[in-house]
Amino acid sequence: MSTARLPLIVSYALLSALLAIGIWMALPARWLPVDVIGSALSLGCAAAAVLLAMGAPVAARLSIAVSWALLACGGAATTALAWTAAHLAGLYGPVGAGGALLMGAVAVLVLPYLVGLPALQLSALRRS
Repeated sequence: MSTARLPLIVSYALLSALLAIGIWMALPARWLPVDVIGSALSLGCAAAAVLLAMGAPVAARLSIAVSWALLACGGAATTALAWTAAHLAGLYGPVGAGGALLMGAVAVLVLPYLVGLPALQLSALRRS
């Protein structure tokens, strides 16, 4: 295992665990699209971490594909949360402001892990 790829391996493993725990333990309700897509992303991150640790030739391509998928899903989720916050605040006035605040807080929590981290991973993969 190359020590240059250690931060990538750790970030993919951490993201895999965070996604799995977030989807299967933290979410209060089950919804098939979220469960399937989130679990697939979690498994993709785990596979990327294992293949990078093994030094497999396909590891870089899989890691890039997983990072782009994370970036796309994270961007879509953040956009949907911001849109929902604006809708709640605009439609329901002061009552919707509480819901908008909650949606904004969730968007702020999603942004670093599903947008920022995949962008950093893509940058690191491009350099190596």
